[in-house]
Amino acid sequence: MNSNIRLLLCFLFVLLISQAYAQSSCLNADRNIRIGLVSQGLPTTWKIEPSTGFIEIFDEKKKQSVYSGKAAQIVISAMKGGKMKVAVDERKSLYYFSNELLFSPVGRPPINLKVSSGGKKSYSYRGSLAVSPQKGGLRGVNIVDIEDYLKSVVPSEIYNRAPDAAQQAQTIAARTYAVRNLKRHSGSENFQLCDKVHCQVYSGIAREIKLATKAVKETNGKILIYGSEPANTVYHSNCGGYIIDSRAAWKGSPVPYLLGHYDGVSGQKPFCQYGKLIKQNQKTEKLPKPQTSITISKMNAQSKKATHKSFGHRVGMCQDGAIGMAAIGYNARQVLAFYYPGTKMATMNYAVNGSEPVETPPIVVAAAPRPAQQVSLVAPPNPTQINALRRNSKTVQSNRSIKDTLKQIAASRNDSAATSLRKIFWTPGQPGISRSIY
Repeated sequence: MNSNIRLLLCFLFVLLISQAYAQSSCLNADRNIRIGLVSQGLPTTWKIEPSTGFIEIFDEKKKQSVYSGKAAQIVISAMKGGKMKVAVDERKSLYYFSNELLFSPVGRPPINLKVSSGGKKSYSYRGSLAVSPQKGGLRGVNIVDIEDYLKSVVPSEIYNRAPDAAQQAQTIAARTYAVRNLKRHSGSENFQLCDKVHCQVYSGIAREIKLATKAVKETNGKILIYGSEPANTVYHSNCGGYIIDSRAAWKGSPVPYLLGHYDGVSGQKPFCQYGKLIKQNQKTEKLPKPQTSITISKMNAQSKKATHKSFGHRVGMCQDGAIGMAAIGYNARQVLAFYYPGTKMATMNYAVNGSEPVETPPIVVAAAPRPAQQVSLVAPPNPTQINALRRNSKTVQSNRSIKDTLKQIAASRNDSAATSLRKIFWTPGQPGISRSIY
């Protein structure tokens, strides 16, 4: 064999291996993510009420539990010198911690923590709460399963009564956006994403609704990828009839799947016009039939033409357009293929059950020219700002003694029927996070 051919084959082999490794790397992200409760600021006190009436407190630095038992309310207070103290039901005080503490509810689902900071309104969160002293106060971080995180994010970002396909498309876009941006707040901030519009709006259990939770379950672990990395699935409220190229909004390098095009089928009204009417409970006249394929007519990179008033940056998925497409009869995969043409659907490793993690070939309803070179775009500030509705959740107190509860937890380990009973037990290797059952 010619030496040049051998070199070429070796190069191709190494390239394929490196691409496969990069792809598996992005799909192997931990499902437990750290959400900085930035909207709460840096208060000098945090109050925590476990829904079960029992708590476990874990010292992250020493990798050991410092308290496990009954607790109706825990108060964490900032002290001088960058330290904090913890009071359990005003009967037991733990002094003085200069490092992060993890607070996890123990007992029977539904498990959550009711949290308030600095005397402000309370919120309820799934998972656990990490509190650490920072300059100016105490930082709270919600450590939560990404699937539970999405149950709050999706209804905060899209119309609550959007059709199922639009809810699913929004869920996959939001999950992809989160996975792509897990390093957005890395470093000294000690969390991955924030709870504000800078990342994605997140306000805990109060914002959850059944339709969004159903969409999260039906799309478990699914994200969009382009090449070997998660796609930049930016989205907005209404594109005004035309999606615009990412360069028209933020300049920078071209992104193959974020191009400008008409938000619909040639000769028909734009999808977002139907979606807007549906949101406003107005008549949509007769909806067109879904097309088996749509050919995108790519616009000039700087074009910003529109048919009606727009809302948002107009790049990527138009949420009103997704609602319109879903109402017409397009499924979630077709919606995503239209707004992010050329991307593939992939499944995070934590959700793979014997199926292929990446679809082959991709299901495409929208076709567009694909440049030879892929260029990533630094993610802009999150999508659409929607004021999250908030409500307090009642703390459920248990009349069962701690001794009886812990006995039941221990007994359930060998009982496959007792999957509804869970206990958080922190280990030095990988502390567990409570996950609710769908």
